[in-house]
Amino acid sequence: MSVVAEFPISGVTPAPPWRPSPARADGEVRTSRTHSSESSRALLNLLKISQTAAREMTDATADSAFTGVISKGVLRSLLGTLHHRHMATMQHSRRVALVAFGLASHLGWDGKQLRILEVAGLLHDIGKIGVPDTVLEKPGRLSPEEIELITLHNNVGFDILQACRVDRQVQEVISQTQDVYCPDLESAENLRGHELHMGARILAIADAYDSLATEQPHRHAKGHAEIMAVLQEGSGTQFDANVVSALDRWVNQEGLPPAASNENSQNPAPSPCPIDDREADTIGQIFSHLHTLERLYDGFHLVDTDGRILIWNRRAELLLGRTAEQMLGQRWSCELLGYRHLDDRPMVASESPMLKAIETGKTSLLPLLATHKNGQKIQIELQAAPLFDEQGRLQGVAEFYRDLSRNTGKQSHNFRDLKLAATRDALTNVANRRELENQLVAMIEEFNAKRRETFSVIFADADHFKRVNDTFGHGVGDQVLIDLARLLTQETYSGELVGRYGGEEFVVLCPDTDLEQAVRRAERLRTTLRKSKIGGLDRLRVTASFGVAQAEPGETVDSLLRRADKALYKAKGEGRDRTCSYTTADLLNSDTTVNLSSVMEPFLYQSRFTAVVAADMITYKLGGFVNDHHARLTTVTSEQVVMTIGKTGLLASLNPFIRETPVELDLTMDGLSDALAKRGVPRIQFTVSIRPLRSVRSSTAFHERAGLLTADLKRYFVAD
Repeated sequence: MSVVAEFPISGVTPAPPWRPSPARADGEVRTSRTHSSESSRALLNLLKISQTAAREMTDATADSAFTGVISKGVLRSLLGTLHHRHMATMQHSRRVALVAFGLASHLGWDGKQLRILEVAGLLHDIGKIGVPDTVLEKPGRLSPEEIELITLHNNVGFDILQACRVDRQVQEVISQTQDVYCPDLESAENLRGHELHMGARILAIADAYDSLATEQPHRHAKGHAEIMAVLQEGSGTQFDANVVSALDRWVNQEGLPPAASNENSQNPAPSPCPIDDREADTIGQIFSHLHTLERLYDGFHLVDTDGRILIWNRRAELLLGRTAEQMLGQRWSCELLGYRHLDDRPMVASESPMLKAIETGKTSLLPLLATHKNGQKIQIELQAAPLFDEQGRLQGVAEFYRDLSRNTGKQSHNFRDLKLAATRDALTNVANRRELENQLVAMIEEFNAKRRETFSVIFADADHFKRVNDTFGHGVGDQVLIDLARLLTQETYSGELVGRYGGEEFVVLCPDTDLEQAVRRAERLRTTLRKSKIGGLDRLRVTASFGVAQAEPGETVDSLLRRADKALYKAKGEGRDRTCSYTTADLLNSDTTVNLSSVMEPFLYQSRFTAVVAADMITYKLGGFVNDHHARLTTVTSEQVVMTIGKTGLLASLNPFIRETPVELDLTMDGLSDALAKRGVPRIQFTVSIRPLRSVRSSTAFHERAGLLTADLKRYFVAD
């Protein structure tokens, strides 16, 4: 049955009683419209769904398991449209609802709270009705633009649920679940520390369980033991540890309900709530139009012909500080919304865009002041649009807000693209080095101020990456880096930030994670990588080495990164494809030749690399580097070369146009003496130490310059 038939328009709409009637002599409502626009039709359909849902929710004769939670007809329409739009999402939602329902029952839930959780599970992805297939079925990590699209459609989903009079607790559970666990969004916020609804705790785990258990275009399905390892890894931070343990006990004791199994998720299944194409298209058009409103405006509400507010969307809640619970059913007035003229004079109804839109039958626009619940005056652009049916009868009015008092994020695409480019690595699309260091600075500051629990850093470096480039070409090498970044992102579930630090080296920032947890996480990433197809070639097998360090009291960005870097070099030195970690105490007690000052001193850069090079060619290669960089040699032996690069002296330090910091580069060569004696072609290990020769304000800028010099030096020796 179509939406039009399901929600018929009855009778001629009378003149609204909450304003002076602009009736003509014949008594009919005066309008200048004879046809409704496409946007009006979308909002009218939403208005009719809302009115019908309100009637069904208060119908004492209704007989449904969901009475008081959601209208049976609305639930049928939404689930039918979701199945019509994307069957896989509908199947996922059904399985999540079954897992959440079974787990909550195992925990002793019953009655209405159990039904609220079941409905939340069925509708938690309802916003995806409006998301294109290219995004829903993308075989890889979502781009920032695609993330923004899904976020907007999640907001649209809440607008729909509110309009459909879905129980407020259902909306709350879904909202908190999306904040706690959203597998599609890389930077989903962690709500640890907030008082979460227990339903959201259960639903987040059910959602994560089914997502990990389902075969995806970009990764294989995981078994129960693997899934529990992931959930337990996030226990206490992202997931409720008690609920995770309860899930494990329930599945081991009783097993998942047969209908919750995803083994046949790829096979076609009949819709649990079949609807025709016209109804599905109508609801799809509502989603599409609301998405446009989300992008263009800072809030909107709908008023019926009785002057009652029927829809008050989430952005209006944020803008004016009034919740939907407070506003729905209220009679519209300038006083209710705190409308005032720009000179702060009170506004009467006859001066408002609402009344002008009704009087003229046309959209009315006016800049004015709206009053936030806290008393703050907000300058807005208010647009009131009358909603007419196909016969030209007034059915309601929509008011749209644009906040003129601040920048609300409606920047141009060019600005957004520039902002994204400034924080993203161009090749892999994960965070770039600058963004990693900015985030790390903030985390260190919060940690030292005791506003944050400890956290850890994981360094990952692809093994023998130069060999990949030399054997398969740079195109395959680039694909290896892209696939490695994607794997790191997809295999981290607890609010981590993944970024490319440079070359084939990646960093994972792990909030609320101690060293032991971080080492386990790194080991899981390492073993997953070994089993994965990376680079697009069946015969190519890629491994990585991992170094881990935990933030300690008095930590600096440089000391933490240095410690993780030392652990990475230890993993490389012990044979690669392994995980090593260091604490400051480990370094102090270590028997290895570790220069602790390089760990704790922010203005010392150290790096090691190896090269296969004829001994008698080293002089020529170093000579080329020295000449190209206008370096000055200060020490030259068979084992060590020390040089200065950049201008020094008083004039250089005072000259604002000399931007390159002068540095001292100390290069030691292990094994060179033996190579000279044997005239062989050995593998020589080079150790590079770089210090600034004058005061430097930014350690980050210094390390960036030192890293570039080292990378250039490695190119001269064609180093690993």
